[in-house]
Amino acid sequence: MRTANITLLAFIIFILLSCDVDELINEIADEKITAKEKIGAVINTAKNDFAADAELAAIYGKEVDTEGKVILLNTSSVSAFVYVVQSDSVALANPPEANQFYVPLIGSNPVKSPVNFITMISFIKNTTAKDIMEIVFGALATVSISATAVYYDSPQVLDQMLSRNDVTSFRSANPGSKIDMFLLPGKSLDTSFTNTADWIVNFYGDTSSLVLWLHPGNSTGTIDLLSD
Repeated sequence: MRTANITLLAFIIFILLSCDVDELINEIADEKITAKEKIGAVINTAKNDFAADAELAAIYGKEVDTEGKVILLNTSSVSAFVYVVQSDSVALANPPEANQFYVPLIGSNPVKSPVNFITMISFIKNTTAKDIMEIVFGALATVSISATAVYYDSPQVLDQMLSRNDVTSFRSANPGSKIDMFLLPGKSLDTSFTNTADWIVNFYGDTSSLVLWLHPGNSTGTIDLLSD
């Protein structure tokens, strides 16, 4: 886990040093983003430098704050939204490369990220939930989130999650705990789901996790423990 944090932090420092200073100053006011804000920019970039049929497969929020946001210019943190894209054509031709990972930048187009599925799963401390997520990640080479799926943005998800008694208890018992979020195609979690996108939220401390599943990921959804 420490190695994953160091890798992501080094990457963030590199991209900040690569950006134009004037652009960084001009965009300070927009540095805090939600999960859905940069989807369009990521997909446009992926269609140009990855595959013409690139689609959104997942979003991973690393160390999201309690507002459901990350700060792009926060060099003291490794918080980020990582966007996983998928290509059917690449899945057929070269399956191991069917998913690519992007992060948005201030003053520039999104770039490919060193974060991958191994990094994402390393912070889940519940064995059952971790096993489920490994299976889900294995499906993302050929599964994407429908462009017509209706789902909450990250702040709305945490509005629901943080008011729960089990979340309050876990965070009280683990005062230094962090929040990771995953937006996933519903059918990657349950093949009977169609045209839905679900949210998984991992509240985690040093040795334990509380992993919740909002399905579908909108106002009609139900929240359950992923491990149930």
